[in-house]
Amino acid sequence: MRVAAYDYAETPGSNPIPRELVLLGYIDRFGAQAVMGRQLNVVEIRRMILVDNICRAYDSRSQAEKNGENWAAWAKRNPKYSQILENCMHLEDDQ
Repeated sequence: MRVAAYDYAETPGSNPIPRELVLLGYIDRFGAQAVMGRQLNVVEIRRMILVDNICRAYDSRSQAEKNGENWAAWAKRNPKYSQILENCMHLEDDQ
């Protein structure tokens, strides 16, 4: 899941959108009960938040790079996002 989210964030047109992001979008728009037919459990919520955070972190770093900021400066300003991306990269290395 984390690697798939990172791959999607890295090349959105080449990789399918993670299921968690699709569900999160529908739930934001229509509500969990309408989309799922039940309440969400904590595991589902955490998965959606994690995938969303991975994509937001990658987008934040990419935007900073477009504005001429290097990774180290961005990481200093965004330590939590930086840690998320580092964890994802280590997971990719392990595959």
